Amino acid sequence: MTAIVNDSSPEAPGQAPPRIRSAGDGVVRGRDAERQVVRGLLRRAQRGLGGVVLVEGEPGIGKSRLLREATDDAAGRGFSLAAGAADQLGRAIPFFALRAALRDPFTRFTADGEDRDLPDTRAWWVSQIRGHLEQRASAAPVLVCLDDLQWAGPATLAALRTLPRQLRRHPVGWILARSSTPQQDAEYLFGLLEQDGAARITLAALGEDAVAALLADAFGAPPDQALLALALGTAGNPSLLTELIRGLRDGNAVQVTGGRAVLVSEQLPRRMRLVAQQRLDGLSKQARHLLVTATVLGPSFRLEDAAEMLGETPTALLPAVEEAMGAGVMTAAETAFSFRHQLLRRAVGEMIPPPARSALHRQYGQILLSRGEPAAVAAGHLLQAAHPGDPASLADLDAAAAQALRSAPQIAAELALRALELTPPVAPGALARSVAAAEALAAAGRLDQAARIAREMLAQPLPPVFEARLRCALSSVLCARGQASDAHAEARMVLAQPQLPDDLRDQAVTAQLQALAGLRDELGGSVADAILAEPGQHDSHAAAAALVTRAVMAWGKAQIGGALELLRDAARRAGGISPDARHVQPLLALAAAFIDLRQLDDAENILQAADTQTLHGIPAQAALSILRARIHLANGRLAAAAAEAQAALATAETLGAHGYTSTACCVLAVIALRGGDIAAAASHIASRPAPMPNFPGLYARIETTMTEAQISEARDGPAAGIGHIRRVCADLPARRGLLLGDPALAAWLVRTVLAAGDDELAAVTARTAEAIACDNPGYPAITAAAVHSTGLADQDAVCLAEAAAQHPDPWARASAAEDLGVLHARRADKDQAIHHLTEAASGYQLTGAAADMARIRRRLRELGVRRRHWTPSAGRPVTGWQSLTDTERIASELVAQGLNNQQVAGRMYISVHTVAFHLRQIFRKLNIGSRVELARIVMQQAQ
Repeated sequence: MTAIVNDSSPEAPGQAPPRIRSAGDGVVRGRDAERQVVRGLLRRAQRGLGGVVLVEGEPGIGKSRLLREATDDAAGRGFSLAAGAADQLGRAIPFFALRAALRDPFTRFTADGEDRDLPDTRAWWVSQIRGHLEQRASAAPVLVCLDDLQWAGPATLAALRTLPRQLRRHPVGWILARSSTPQQDAEYLFGLLEQDGAARITLAALGEDAVAALLADAFGAPPDQALLALALGTAGNPSLLTELIRGLRDGNAVQVTGGRAVLVSEQLPRRMRLVAQQRLDGLSKQARHLLVTATVLGPSFRLEDAAEMLGETPTALLPAVEEAMGAGVMTAAETAFSFRHQLLRRAVGEMIPPPARSALHRQYGQILLSRGEPAAVAAGHLLQAAHPGDPASLADLDAAAAQALRSAPQIAAELALRALELTPPVAPGALARSVAAAEALAAAGRLDQAARIAREMLAQPLPPVFEARLRCALSSVLCARGQASDAHAEARMVLAQPQLPDDLRDQAVTAQLQALAGLRDELGGSVADAILAEPGQHDSHAAAAALVTRAVMAWGKAQIGGALELLRDAARRAGGISPDARHVQPLLALAAAFIDLRQLDDAENILQAADTQTLHGIPAQAALSILRARIHLANGRLAAAAAEAQAALATAETLGAHGYTSTACCVLAVIALRGGDIAAAASHIASRPAPMPNFPGLYARIETTMTEAQISEARDGPAAGIGHIRRVCADLPARRGLLLGDPALAAWLVRTVLAAGDDELAAVTARTAEAIACDNPGYPAITAAAVHSTGLADQDAVCLAEAAAQHPDPWARASAAEDLGVLHARRADKDQAIHHLTEAASGYQLTGAAADMARIRRRLRELGVRRRHWTPSAGRPVTGWQSLTDTERIASELVAQGLNNQQVAGRMYISVHTVAFHLRQIFRKLNIGSRVELARIVMQQAQ
């Protein structure tokens, strides 16, 4: 059966009840190619020639519907029709399907005449059928349609083997259909007929577009994502899809709202459970038990697992497997079995009484754990099995959470939190489960929940070890929130306790080191040295934290080579990216250092390797986006930089990681300032929720340190920023690392303090930059920064020209060209001034630096040169295709080609998070909710 749905639209806007027509009264989707084959058969018969079309497919795929369409079409063309079907009981009756198709003429056939003594009665019947069809064909073309031939008996199959060949020169067309389930005789017949020239049609499942179109036809509006996802669980089976649509309508589960068909109920329609029951009723008891058990095992399952659950051997289950596959309920892949339709699996699962379903989940969870499978694999089953008042199932959650904490903290958090929720507050295990939940939540990056539980528990007297564990968790949470001083205080209280277990002391030291590194406190160096002086006495994450802290201290002194080596060593100790939010991420710190040095390829390589599922859902995911934003900014791609920074902001805000939120705000402020939007830059800075410095600020040192002064200078002039500069740059020669992070910073400082009249600070800054370059040869960004600042301080055109040629950063290169042009203008060398200012204008334009472009135009006008004022096109609409930016259109076209987010990111040289950000904007502007709709719009625009 094929889904037949009404294609009318709702009568009124807003909310409207969906409507659906009965079969035979609507539109069939997704079978155009198959119809063409059938029509070709009919045209051939009309020309006086016979032919055969073989139709096969899984039960419910639309074979019967296609045959009904064929008979309707043939009737309209004046054909004589003979249509019938085989069934299970009819197998014992010779020629049952042909009898059903030919009807009355069969009653006139008899074997009692002169031919009754023929040795082969079957051959006699075939000859009579042949004669009857020849007689009918002499008057009009004939179409014989036989369905469900998987149930046909030997006589019917033998007749069908010979009759089409014998009648091939008569206008007799044959359409033979069978379900593609294991049935050797029917399959053998189809193979022989295909060798004789028959056309074989294998009806495939409906694709996503066809399913979406059917839903739109049924409910009068395009489906939302939830409705489409539910319907895709039918695996494109039209019969199941039709039943689902009818069930949704029966339960008023879909409403048309805002031009979309919205799924408003999470319950599976009762009709689907009836369909599942019908499927099971036709199977043996063993096959039913196998399928019911399989619903618990997951979307796919191994036969060994099902056998262990049922207390059988795989060999004993083979008949049930063959039966379930023969019924079209189950299918096999290379290593596992699965339900052919996941919606049917869900329906069968919901038929299991809840207590029995919980018991099955617990049984399978215990099997997985006893086998040594990761706790993450068993977690879903244990979560569904646990319930209050069952100590054994809660103990399973405890054990699985402890096992999953190291490798899968997100899952550990779910397990530990569920165990806590099911434990009464006065129960003996409540305290231990509260502590475990706080630790797991902190490790999973669920900061608000972890902090709430930790603070609630710390408000009461606790055993020392429990108190220490809670304070460790709270310290890591506070560090991510940007509260470095409070984080250090909590860690210090833990370390003050005597006789701490080694693992707990390592946790406390790791938390303390992150806090001290965030504060740039020299105490961190001594703590780190103490850890590193005892190799083998601390775990790898404590050692990595110590190395990162030492690297931060070395970077603050501009000891670049030493800092990089420490970070590399830390990355080796940590073993790559950690899924635990409490740990340091040395690889990301190393990427930040490379960005500071404008070794952007090295940084990007690290980020590509780090951008895995491991980081998702913890604050380090925001750090990844912050670093990508800085790379885009350094390359002059402001729009991409803003998208990444916004992605970082969204992640940090979702997690409550206020330290990362503040860092993202600072990066957004720099991007806005670069684009000339001073008000937006000031707004971003004003919205920072956490004070600086803190550990997340290490991923964008200069942005979190100097942006406020840069905004003040841009808005109110050099005098406005000098106070902040003096505070930050106090004792600059001892804190030389302040000049690392942006190759243009030293020059900006010199330029600004000179304009504010502080020649001494300008000289100190230039000398410091030069000393850094001397101590760290081989870093082009550092060398260019030194000659740039020296050129400004000494008014040296040679140094400025060298900086304009050497800066690896395009914006810094344009800045040096501008400074050189200004110097030539002061010296009345107009031609050279215009030349270098024009170079600066080109560089600023490439990097989207609108305010800097405006300043260059002013300078050139003062020299008598007029340049066109380039501005974005005005009047762009806010919605519709014309509202999309160039980047959004490119992303739309790639999605329309079928690329996923990862592939689009690779094509556009942006991150997956940026692609997701662009797609959200595209969906909002176009008022759509799926990639299918987007592809349709792109195709319309192309036409």
